[in-house]
Amino acid sequence: MAMPTDTTSACQTNSILKEFKEFDDTKAGVKGLVDSGIEKIPEFFIQPQELLPKSSEVAPPSLQVPIIDLEAIHKDADSYKQIVQELKQASESWGFFQLVNHNVPKALLDEVIKGIKEFNEGNKDVKEKLYSRDIKKKVSFASNLNLYQMSAANWRDTLNCLFDDSLDPTDIPLVCRDAFMKYREDLLPVAETLYELLSVALGLPSDHIRSMNCAKTQIFVAHYYPPCPEPQLTMGTSTHTDPSFVTFLLQDSLGGLQILHDDHWVDVTPIPGALVVNIGDLLQLASNDKFKSTKHRVLASTRGPRISLATFLVPAFDKKKPFGPIKELLSDKNPPLYKEVLATDYLKSYVSKGLNSSALSYFKL
Repeated sequence: MAMPTDTTSACQTNSILKEFKEFDDTKAGVKGLVDSGIEKIPEFFIQPQELLPKSSEVAPPSLQVPIIDLEAIHKDADSYKQIVQELKQASESWGFFQLVNHNVPKALLDEVIKGIKEFNEGNKDVKEKLYSRDIKKKVSFASNLNLYQMSAANWRDTLNCLFDDSLDPTDIPLVCRDAFMKYREDLLPVAETLYELLSVALGLPSDHIRSMNCAKTQIFVAHYYPPCPEPQLTMGTSTHTDPSFVTFLLQDSLGGLQILHDDHWVDVTPIPGALVVNIGDLLQLASNDKFKSTKHRVLASTRGPRISLATFLVPAFDKKKPFGPIKELLSDKNPPLYKEVLATDYLKSYVSKGLNSSALSYFKL
């Protein structure tokens, strides 16, 4: 068989872009496709074979993501040290853990999931008005934010909310507004506690990471994964790392999240009331590779909808203050592995590259 010519490749690219544009213009997302009654997924959702899950790569059920229990954090010094040690090990070897007894009420977590579901299954006009790929918008709805940078689309729709000092809460859809605002209010103290523990785990003063304003901005990414008629051909979310400092993930009971650990894909089994936490690219950069930002993905499924809310904690978007490896961690034996970068530049680089590769490699020294 003859190798494809550049012209053939260009025609294929133009064809995919045309399909992306036609899908995008509906402003109905993946749910719109499902509501139309399709029995086969559109071709532009079909992932390359090499990127699809393989049964040989799946870890045995006995391999489980670490659980960090905060219940005894104020009990005594020994309990505190034990939690720090468990967190240190999880951050170094897994990059993921499930946080329990974090003081965010389960009833509120359930309300957040309910609000996301009602938004996606509610008034279509509300979704259409919010539909946008403009990353400067504080609140937007889209299917596959980086759609035009992808070789194949993921089977999900997403509501994005950028919480900073200029967000007008009334821009958030009414059905999930109160739950989002209350969840953010309750989550920020948990983030402060986590940053304290991470600082101590790195051998730094307990307030070091908090003083870096690494939770100054919070990006809510609320995913809705409709049931898929051909889940073996696509992905809910392709393999990626997060562009955050730390990510808190609230997931429903359906599962589907997997992380790559020791060359095996490990299921992150849902625990009622737990928050999944993972180290983001910016913390791997700041810790000079001491803590790891781990690849993860979400499987497509005939079951659904699956609903989750990822909260990306990122440094303040200060154009004058670059972000790099923490100087107190560096030495002749541990030189910096990354150059300094503005948080905004890192996020732009991440969005422009698409999934399936890490933006960290762009900033290696």
